[in-house]
Amino acid sequence: MFEKKGNYFTNKDEEFLKKSDLVIYYNETPQNLLKNVAIIGDKSEFSKVDIPISSEKLPLLLARLAYVFEIYDEELKDMDEFEDFVEILKGVRVKKEIQKHNTTLEEIAGLLYLIDEAKKFSIIIGDIDEEEMMNLMSFLKMFESKVGVFSKNNISEYEINFYDV
Repeated sequence: MFEKKGNYFTNKDEEFLKKSDLVIYYNETPQNLLKNVAIIGDKSEFSKVDIPISSEKLPLLLARLAYVFEIYDEELKDMDEFEDFVEILKGVRVKKEIQKHNTTLEEIAGLLYLIDEAKKFSIIIGDIDEEEMMNLMSFLKMFESKVGVFSKNNISEYEINFYDV
């Protein structure tokens, strides 16, 4: 699913990245801060939202709240895999996970709001472990119709899909 195109392994192309309404840097150093930017795993004075700490559970926390706020692609409602994924999400303890990530519900909700408002958004992924990558891809599946994934690391073995269901 992810192929090397230009500087990135991606499901889109660098034109998609340039035209995105929102760019999320996930454990990656922010660059070219001319757009709406969100940062996960760091902080920046130029970003709209900062979530300073990432972990393997963070994408599941984001997915749980996206589900609660009904911020996801509508066609997922009819997929059995989505129903199974939602069952996994019910085990995510929101308050506990928010505290672990040194953030607030407002920051998480702010990120989801930016994702919801964007016609297309890109996520630039830095170094993360396999479990976190699978959880992140599961979260991104909720927005597959409008997300571009970019990584300088070889992520060709992954795809945007619900893992562990």
